[in-house]
Amino acid sequence: MSDKKLIMAVDDESDLLLIVKTALFSEGYDVVTASNGADGLEIAKQKYPDLVILDMMMPEMDGFEVLRRLREIPRMQKTPVIMLTGVSEKARIRQAIDSGIEYYIVKPFEFSELIAKVKMLMAGV
Repeated sequence: MSDKKLIMAVDDESDLLLIVKTALFSEGYDVVTASNGADGLEIAKQKYPDLVILDMMMPEMDGFEVLRRLREIPRMQKTPVIMLTGVSEKARIRQAIDSGIEYYIVKPFEFSELIAKVKMLMAGV
């Protein structure tokens, strides 16, 4: 079994998933991706990632619903979550923080910011 930390990124933008996966892999993390919330939940139930990067606005199931369902998985209740989204409305940011996410990053974003947040969270796992 690998000692690398496993990160799961869930976003309906395939180009963004590829870039995030490549950036995190180059930092030494194992990365799995899902293009929708349902697939992300299935991966979470099978692999129990150490951290989740989650888009807010996705078809069929938004990030808040994915987060709620992730927290219903016993081994995922305390898993850190970064919300990576194009939504910058203060009310939505407050809702995300109140929902228990660790960091909220607005697209477009600097990869250095994402990497820094991931490293901070993974240092505590």
